[in-house]
Amino acid sequence: MTVLYKLAREQLSKQHHYDFGLRALKSVLVMAGELKRGSADLSEDVVLMRALRDMNLPKFVFEDVPLFLGLISDLFPGLDCPRVRYPDLNDAVEQVCIVAPWIIQMYETMLTRHTTMVVGPTGGGKTVVIKTLCQAQNKVFAWLYTLNPKAMSVIELYGILDPVTRDWTDGVLSNIFRDINRPTDKKEYILFDGDVDALWVENMNSVMDDNKLLTLANGERIRLQAHCALLFEVGDLQYASPATVSRCGMVFVDPKNLRYEPYWQKWVKKREKEQHYQVLDSGLAV
Repeated sequence: MTVLYKLAREQLSKQHHYDFGLRALKSVLVMAGELKRGSADLSEDVVLMRALRDMNLPKFVFEDVPLFLGLISDLFPGLDCPRVRYPDLNDAVEQVCIVAPWIIQMYETMLTRHTTMVVGPTGGGKTVVIKTLCQAQNKVFAWLYTLNPKAMSVIELYGILDPVTRDWTDGVLSNIFRDINRPTDKKEYILFDGDVDALWVENMNSVMDDNKLLTLANGERIRLQAHCALLFEVGDLQYASPATVSRCGMVFVDPKNLRYEPYWQKWVKKREKEQHYQVLDSGLAV
């Protein structure tokens, strides 16, 4: 595992969202433990290889995937393990969405991380991935609270304590955070749809750590419960600190993997009432 991460750091491209440090090692160990407990008959080599592959592939850009798979095959010669299938989730996603692999990768990332960043250029399908997973995970739609942290000041986001009267005024995030952590049988997600930078996200580091605590200026501490998670939808992480990147699971949604089919399908479906629709639809099937 350490040899693989050393080689990956040296040979793969340099991306702001790549992290091969201690927190990345820990997430692999957590997933390997889950796999070993679920399939006790598997050898440890297979378990480790699967965990390293499934925990790292989601974050790589298109060009780095073949190189990483080559490193895996060199370090684990002769081992080939199919991806884990989640019957209910896979079936629900594959019926409605062409970006199913990313959704499964995001689901696997969220199994070991309570904070996940979906990174990639506009038009790659980040929003579709997030919303489809929320719908597929539950019979009842998971609650998804979306906010743009760059559209407001840090005070408006986290709240403010009046220095004279000592009165506390909730911010947008602190109010939502308190609401979602009440007991419920639904999944609750906060989606930060905007640039990640040190101006506002450093206050979230204690939440993204294992203690999962949001500490407000009035001294109140709110713990992130098991049914809650944090999601980030961002184009790139050039303004994020390495400390923030290392605390999050990464899923890179690369438009190069989509090819032309989703754009063609969307264009054709808008023309259902036109007389040439059947010809266009049959062309899509071909």
